[in-house]
Amino acid sequence: MKINALIVDDDQGSIDVLTRHLTSFPFIRVMDIVHSGKDAIAFLQENEVDLLLLDIEMEGMTGIELANHVQPLYPSTSIVFITGHAGFALEGYESHPVDFLTKPIDFQRLEIALNRVKKIKQPSMSSEKEQKIGMKTTSGIQIISINDILYIEKKGRVISILCRNNHSVISSDTMKNLEVIFAPFEFYRSHQSFLVPIRQIKSIYPDPFSRSYSIDLIDSDSKIPLSRNRHSELKGLLEKKGIPIY
Repeated sequence: MKINALIVDDDQGSIDVLTRHLTSFPFIRVMDIVHSGKDAIAFLQENEVDLLLLDIEMEGMTGIELANHVQPLYPSTSIVFITGHAGFALEGYESHPVDFLTKPIDFQRLEIALNRVKKIKQPSMSSEKEQKIGMKTTSGIQIISINDILYIEKKGRVISILCRNNHSVISSDTMKNLEVIFAPFEFYRSHQSFLVPIRQIKSIYPDPFSRSYSIDLIDSDSKIPLSRNRHSELKGLLEKKGIPIY
């Protein structure tokens, strides 16, 4: 089965790197390359596209604006965002992307993203409940089930991925990169030192001692800090997921 992909990017350097990488994936067929949101919409009106490889920062219509236009009209088209700034990850949540890739595009991260798309298009091969990810550690790569992750914490220079059954993995990546990697799985950067899966949030309450907020998790007794300036943002995300806040 071939996955028909459309590249939407106005950065020729990124296009060259991406197209070179894509030659290593025989299940991906690049239908065309366009350089603006307007041209992408015109192409989608005439062609069936399985995957949009979509730059966020473009002249005119941004990638996020294009994704918000495309998603309700072509719900079966998967989206992989490409960005030079991790901060765009949160803004892109609403479009339900398969993944976020940062520039310069890393081959291994691209491989992870394309395999996710492949599994979505071939659901018999896997299910979302069994989704796993390979994390870089100081000793190599360790495979972790997404649903086993309770939260991710940075202490000093050490980043720990805390999982069920008191299992933890020490990541050799940065919090900035991990925020991008886990954005498609709806992990939220509640604090500069914490990433938490939204599905694990049980309650949010004021913390009078630190003049901020704390998060209680469903499957952990740990109290996760929530920065005061991110409280409203998290409430908005919960409401978008159908959880009314009164």
